[in-house]
Amino acid sequence: MAKPPFNFSQMLGLDLDKHIALDAGAGTGKTTVMAERYIQHLITSEQRATLCLPNGPREPLQGQGSLRAPAKERENFKEWRGLIPSEVVAITFTKKAAAELKARIRKSVSILRPLPKDSTRDDLIYDSRIKSLADVEKLIAALDDAPISTIDAFLSGIVSPHLDMVAIHPSREQIAEERTPLLQQESLHTAWRIRSEYDAREAGITVGESEFIAARNRLAILLGGQKNAEVVFKGLLWKSLFVEESRRSLMYRCEQMKLAWDGVSDPPSEALLQMMVEPVQDKALAFATNLQGLLKEWTKVFLSYDASYLGEAEKQQGTHLTRFRHLQQLANEPLPTDATQQIQWVWLVAIAIVSWKSLHEKDEVSLFPHGSLPADKLAEKGWPSGLLSKSAVKLLPGTLKLTEADRNRIGADSKELVDEMELLLDGQQGRLIRMLGRSSFTLEPYTNIKWMPADCKYRISLLTPSPPEKAPEGILRVSSELQSSVLADLLTVHKGCKAIMTLRKAQEGVHDYDDIQVLVGDLLLSRCPEICRMDYPSAVVEALDSLGDEPWTDHHIIRAVKFAQGNDKCLEDLGRRVKVLQSLRRKYRAFIIDEYQDTNPSHFRLLARLWGPRDRRADEPTPPLGDWDPTVCIVGDMKQSIYRFRQAEVTVMLRAVAEIRRNNQIEFSDPKFTPYRKLGYGRDPRPTGGGHSFLSALYKGAKHSEPWTHIPAGIEDDESTPIPTTRFLQRQEGHIDLTSNYRTLHNLVHTLNGVFRDVFDERHHALPGDWHAKSQDLNPARDDDSEGVLEWILPLQLEAGTPETDALKPLIAFNNPKAKPSELEHEMIASRLHALFNKAPTKILNGATNKMVVIPETGDVISPDDVIILLHARTHLPDLIDKLQAKGIPVLADKQGALLTRPVCITLMAVLELMSNRHSKHAALAICRSPIMGLTDKQIAKTFSKPNGDGWWCKLIENSPSEAVKNLLEHMLQLVDAGAVYDVFDAVLDHSDLLTAYPGDADRQNGEAWYALANKIGNELGHDCSAIYSRMKQLSELKKNGPKAVSVPSGGAVQIMTIHGVKGLQSKVVVVGGLFNAGKMDASMAVKENVLVTPQVLAGRINPWMSRERPYDGLWQFTKNMDSAQTQAERRREFYVALTRVEDRLILVGSHTNELVEDAKEGSLELKKSKPNKRSMGLMLLEGLRGLAHSNSLADSPWLLEKDIIGTPLNPYSESELKIDPLQLYCDSGLGGNAISSIRIYHSPDCFDSVETKSPLSNWLEVETRVNKILKATHPTSTTITKLPIVSQSIRMSSHSLDTSHQCRRRHWLEHIKGWKPEKMQLMNEQVNSADDWPSAKKFGLIMHRLVEVGLANPAAAAGKPCLDLPDGWRQHSKDALADKSVIDQVLAEFNIDSSSSDKNIAQQARITAKRLVQLSQLTQNGLLGKLSAGESQDGFTVEGLRTELPFLYKHNIAMQDKYKTVFSLSGPQPVAKVDRVTISFDGRADLVLALRDKSNKGYLQVVDLKTTGCRGEFDESDVSKGHLLQRIEGDPLTPFATTDAEKEILAKYRLQLTLYSFALEALESAKPLSERREILAPALLIGASGRMVRLTPDDYQTARKELEVHLDWMAQLNVTNTESDEPARMKKSEASKCEQCPYFNGKIRLCGPIDSFTGHINNIG
Repeated sequence: MAKPPFNFSQMLGLDLDKHIALDAGAGTGKTTVMAERYIQHLITSEQRATLCLPNGPREPLQGQGSLRAPAKERENFKEWRGLIPSEVVAITFTKKAAAELKARIRKSVSILRPLPKDSTRDDLIYDSRIKSLADVEKLIAALDDAPISTIDAFLSGIVSPHLDMVAIHPSREQIAEERTPLLQQESLHTAWRIRSEYDAREAGITVGESEFIAARNRLAILLGGQKNAEVVFKGLLWKSLFVEESRRSLMYRCEQMKLAWDGVSDPPSEALLQMMVEPVQDKALAFATNLQGLLKEWTKVFLSYDASYLGEAEKQQGTHLTRFRHLQQLANEPLPTDATQQIQWVWLVAIAIVSWKSLHEKDEVSLFPHGSLPADKLAEKGWPSGLLSKSAVKLLPGTLKLTEADRNRIGADSKELVDEMELLLDGQQGRLIRMLGRSSFTLEPYTNIKWMPADCKYRISLLTPSPPEKAPEGILRVSSELQSSVLADLLTVHKGCKAIMTLRKAQEGVHDYDDIQVLVGDLLLSRCPEICRMDYPSAVVEALDSLGDEPWTDHHIIRAVKFAQGNDKCLEDLGRRVKVLQSLRRKYRAFIIDEYQDTNPSHFRLLARLWGPRDRRADEPTPPLGDWDPTVCIVGDMKQSIYRFRQAEVTVMLRAVAEIRRNNQIEFSDPKFTPYRKLGYGRDPRPTGGGHSFLSALYKGAKHSEPWTHIPAGIEDDESTPIPTTRFLQRQEGHIDLTSNYRTLHNLVHTLNGVFRDVFDERHHALPGDWHAKSQDLNPARDDDSEGVLEWILPLQLEAGTPETDALKPLIAFNNPKAKPSELEHEMIASRLHALFNKAPTKILNGATNKMVVIPETGDVISPDDVIILLHARTHLPDLIDKLQAKGIPVLADKQGALLTRPVCITLMAVLELMSNRHSKHAALAICRSPIMGLTDKQIAKTFSKPNGDGWWCKLIENSPSEAVKNLLEHMLQLVDAGAVYDVFDAVLDHSDLLTAYPGDADRQNGEAWYALANKIGNELGHDCSAIYSRMKQLSELKKNGPKAVSVPSGGAVQIMTIHGVKGLQSKVVVVGGLFNAGKMDASMAVKENVLVTPQVLAGRINPWMSRERPYDGLWQFTKNMDSAQTQAERRREFYVALTRVEDRLILVGSHTNELVEDAKEGSLELKKSKPNKRSMGLMLLEGLRGLAHSNSLADSPWLLEKDIIGTPLNPYSESELKIDPLQLYCDSGLGGNAISSIRIYHSPDCFDSVETKSPLSNWLEVETRVNKILKATHPTSTTITKLPIVSQSIRMSSHSLDTSHQCRRRHWLEHIKGWKPEKMQLMNEQVNSADDWPSAKKFGLIMHRLVEVGLANPAAAAGKPCLDLPDGWRQHSKDALADKSVIDQVLAEFNIDSSSSDKNIAQQARITAKRLVQLSQLTQNGLLGKLSAGESQDGFTVEGLRTELPFLYKHNIAMQDKYKTVFSLSGPQPVAKVDRVTISFDGRADLVLALRDKSNKGYLQVVDLKTTGCRGEFDESDVSKGHLLQRIEGDPLTPFATTDAEKEILAKYRLQLTLYSFALEALESAKPLSERREILAPALLIGASGRMVRLTPDDYQTARKELEVHLDWMAQLNVTNTESDEPARMKKSEASKCEQCPYFNGKIRLCGPIDSFTGHINNIG
């Protein structure tokens, strides 16, 4: 088969003898390796999982066909030597990725074939490990149920069978995505309403009720009121996982420091201080020592001239309490020995040498301003410097005056030392220590500032846990005591709000993914199960809650078992739970986890619980030496970890990689692997050479057959270049880096390598931590020598003109002096893409001549669907779409903000509002202005000039601007009155001008999404307009947190996406827009919610008084810096993801300034001196290009700054001018090495040919002209009926509904014409009684049907040759097994009812159900059917054969006279077809059909339908007279006709259904020759409660046939006309009993009933 071989790195990823961490760079083929590894797990017999682990529970086939499957088929997987699909877990990030992976695996397995090779089939793969085609078939079949899914789906699958063990409020319905934020909001409202412990318990808080109330009240004060506190609480709920991780992290820190903290009380401040110093723990002393030495020398410079510089300064400034004396003290006192105090000491230096405001409010500060100390005045309550300036000393009188030489020498000495201190303090390490020292000092200072005046305005007062009501003056800081208290309160309130939300979800019968994680954690004993907390001893609970940092271990369980000794009940329950954990571990032998960099800590912890040791039996393999039982493969790229907002952490992958390497190291010495492993190599398990392989040779040198191949770990993918030792060791220990890029053209790959080396360089780390990714050079491996293209659209507004005032002319952004940078960018993007699609030449500025040079466009034709535009945010998305569409470029955005704010949805919302409230003037006005009516202001004024009376619908109809609109509104009103809610929306979308006004594909999809959302809410709330509108209104108030406007990209359009949305995709052309804006607002956005949550720590912004500035807060400052550092690290990873999507052409867009230097050289683009925002991707780009040029030693590169020196490390990017000559860069990129040699710079619209565009008004006028032209065109006024096409209509019906619809035609009309669901309507949270001891009536019936299907005897063999031929399926011999206990148990097992279940309720249900089935089977065996199936002749008939569950499709044709199909149109109802026939189709299965012969040897067929009414709780096994009426028998029990009233009643109840079955049999027989037909006997019922088989009498059967004909005719007529005029009347009062079984009558809300009966909310229903 023509398939490219894997490279060395990919083959190393197939090694099944060790755990593998695939560190897969962008475009390196990781998905291919994953799929191949999965297949190798299935077909390889020698691998770690088979050598170290026993088989999983290889269950026989399950389901409806399992009982009749051959034994060989049921047991075939038990001997399979590889793994089976159910033993290999493959986890992906999205459902789409899971489906694609499964499809890829299925396809690869399907083309596997055993040897020998068929030379005519090159599309197959021949493998010596495949023994037969049956192997392939069973693997494909088993893939259907393989655990290939998302992590959430996998966890749901684990916990679902065991919900009873862990769920206090079990639910199986996933909460709707749009419901979650509303539920959070409702939970917070509930939290504020709690006033007592009783209220708290009612709300769902079962532990710590009073603590919750107290914490909530304290926070309401400290956070500045309830409104501010609620914002904080909401932020905590949004980041629940990180909150729990921060609590866990803090607890672990306390344990390491041996500090007591229970996770509930106030945490010790020592832990917080340690957290702050940890990043510089080992560097603080050396730094402080170095700084103190310089400071001491600097103070000595002036102390030598104390009288002149210091004494006189103190005299003039009026105090000796000065900054200089403070520094003098710091310089001369011994340094603190504690690292925390050392970083605080550095901060104490900083506050004296920088102005206070600058130091506390700005990122960039000026150390030693003007070479001296900040000058504050004592009179202004400042902090005087205590040091005279050089010029001031010059003016001193007498002996105080120094010579100029002395002053110059002192100044020079001072400057030299100041420069050294500035270099130290303003370096990367100095900024870090200053930042940490500030946080630490603010939280808990180790000393007071002795040399600061007592009344100085910079003196900081302490804010304690009990703040005064009146805001104090001066600067405040939050005390460590208060900070610890607030931190504990935040955790307490978060836990309480989660409990409230959990109860609310339980009341609605739903759960979310967080709940599933909690339940899985409880099931896998990662903590004490919530359901057990109140029952287990506290010591056991604490032990189970103490799972350490190695979640795969069970040490905490061992401790819990020890503490449970003596408590038999606890021991038994815990043992049962451990048994379940062990059974789950035994199921899985291998894991492959994709996108591991986006795994959150909770997911890692839960998965790791499954990797722990499983229980072993005597005959099973010895376990692996490492800690993990299953073979684990993680696949990811830490540089692509961009889902921090989903609480994913890059550190999770780092830790997993470390554990993989550690476990592999341990297992290297395991002798089990000696025959398979080779030091320094990995093993590709695929056989090679001689036709045994996937190819004739997978790598160079394979000349003969081998069962596998050893791949050298120390050689690059080019198969010759050695790799560095560090990488070699990594690979040998299972950390495989995939570095061959198959996506991007070679010169772009090399360029991006250089850029990313700088992007991920440590010099950019604001705070050290393991959340930083490292660069990874990729090797171009794409089989294409073409050159990639790099372009930079640098929009510069050189000469802004006058904005256009003529509405008929388009607005050009570059002519508007107030145009936003984004508008300029969008204008340029549209122009560039228009030129690209038309293969038009572009122009580039020649800096030497100041003229444009034409650049021809070469290469392949680019179409719109070859382009992806990436944006950091969707803020300016509408403008970009407008600009592209104005140039005729088809475009579609994946998301366009909030769905309910889209124009189409706003109109639909107005319609829904008017449907729910006919008197809503707001809704009526919105409809008037919308494209539905399009009224002018004058027409609107007329419409609303008079009161609305009965509602606005009539007013709108009365003031319709045209007959067509009037007809539409009348039709909508009719639908509203009929309750056809969704038909109203259909009418708006199909017949109004809404989608004419908004014709875009995205607009249509938005309308469909809104419709689907309304329908979904209707299904939940009962299809009431008011309820739907109320929920929609709530969702609209969520704004950006509400439902998103998601569009599915269609072919032929440019796609616009966010960087998060493009993950996993690639495109020929990638445009990255808004580079210099991306990340710019990160800092302000992060603190907006006044709460910061990171996995390490959380903090709320404390400020009890809104009237004053917030107090200084050390923990907040530290958490803010931590969050900012992690956000910036993620932004760099986003930049990586954005740029690595490209295949051929990368277009970067943006500029940090739109202004040029005024006296710039003509022709050269000299951007005004400025510095890009340090958080923006634009700065990453400039730094990356700078770093690339620097590393290639290009001293004259335009990307370097003036002070950059080749060979020395680069300093941070400073404010500078960027001088660009576009033509020069086109000829030479200035990057050097093997980077891209040319960069195209487009700076203005003049770079592209002009494209004529139109203004919105002119577009509208064109539409209006076309519409008027259409309206004026001549149309036929009516349709000639004789010319209409003749059609037939088809209806699909269920046989089960025939009798109920015949009994009450209104019920059928409500369901099929009105569209009501046949379900009774309950009140929210109403408890429905259920018979827990028995399966539901429906389920019990299915079980009995299944038992009859597999257990009823077939007497065909004993009956001899049939009188008329029967198919073989009718005469298959089977013994009577109705009462066979093993068969009954198997049937129950199919329905998950097992007497050995760990669930006591299920086990009890299985036992009583099995007993009842035996009793009912015995009754059937003794009855007429039992006698007939045993071969006896009864009532003159003998059974020749039988079929259970006989499928049928019966079509009943009804001729129509003068019936027409009409549809609504704006000109009135229009006939579109003449209906000559209606076909009603019934498909289903007949429970049992008997083939009979009489004494004259005539053949018959008879349908028998099983009914289990009265077979459950109503059945009395000991006294028939006390049981259900159907148990009673009168007369001969074998008579075929009904003898009791109950039998006659049930026979009459189902007569039409039975007759229809007979009709179906007649149709089957009529297809045969006349001589081969059997006569159809009257149908019969098998009454389960008595075992009696009774049939309709001949007269009753004939009557039923006529009734069925009439009823089917009525249904057909109704379907054709389908109008409200056909509404059947309600039942008469005398027939009220018939309503009792109707769903529209039952329930707390009665929807229908007998004439004059009450409908609506029923308080009491008997």
